[in-house]
Amino acid sequence: MDYGQTPWMEIAWNGIRFMAPADWQVGTIGKHYLMLEEESRPVLEFKWGQVKGAFSHQANLSRLAALHKNKLGKAVSECPLPAEWEEALGKYKATGFSWQGKTICGKGVILYCPACQNATLIQFYQRDSSKTEGVSQRLLRSFQDHREDNQIVWSVFGIRATIPDTLHLVRHRFEAGRFEMAFRSKEHKVTLHRWGPASFLLSNQDLSELAGKMLHHLWGEPYPVITVSRKAVEWSLAPPPTIWAYWWNRIKAKPSFQWFRLWHLEERNCVFGVEIEGKRPLDPRFLDRICAGYESV
Repeated sequence: MDYGQTPWMEIAWNGIRFMAPADWQVGTIGKHYLMLEEESRPVLEFKWGQVKGAFSHQANLSRLAALHKNKLGKAVSECPLPAEWEEALGKYKATGFSWQGKTICGKGVILYCPACQNATLIQFYQRDSSKTEGVSQRLLRSFQDHREDNQIVWSVFGIRATIPDTLHLVRHRFEAGRFEMAFRSKEHKVTLHRWGPASFLLSNQDLSELAGKMLHHLWGEPYPVITVSRKAVEWSLAPPPTIWAYWWNRIKAKPSFQWFRLWHLEERNCVFGVEIEGKRPLDPRFLDRICAGYESV
């Protein structure tokens, strides 16, 4: 594979972001885990998380060595970072490692960021190190584990969303024809939807009918849909504006204010949806920012 001629794409998930060859696809995804594959074979692995207290590179390297020995039967050893890696990862505290198998070898780095206190393991699975060396340098140069604007980018499987960092991932599902990511904060629950193919879903119904079938409110009945245009619909639900309703909404467990927008992206043959719930009235500016930051790539 000539990676110099291959297009690159952005991958971003739960705080980390990097660029990778478009032929490298996400094969396994967890809350703080990514495994990228090429032709169904592993090529790149990420594990990351917040560190509480002091961070020890040696302790993490020892855990990695034990895991590899038990799972793969391969010994992991610490090794110096290539000069290009050191330059690309200059803002991190970094420790390099490598391992060697019969048909595949591995090379990676354990990173610690003093600014955000995140620790990240990045591991390249190499069958021909001469072909992937340039890729690893470019990829590591693009790696980020936090932003300065209190936003988190999510970019996988052709969708991209920019979400405030106060919203934390609680659920994700990526299935053929249906993607879903749910986030929660103290104030809101935000769920991003993607359905497809739109040509099939809308062949015998319009967006209003589709919205009524896809989403149901807490009592099991379809929401009343307010049509915005032929390509977009939305609805909202709020309790009556009485003092009793206000206090009852504050103490009950389930949200009373709900809002949903669904729109058709004809050029991508898909339907996007944003669902937001909360115990307090929803700020229209917040709703618009979430929708504006959710797109197909």
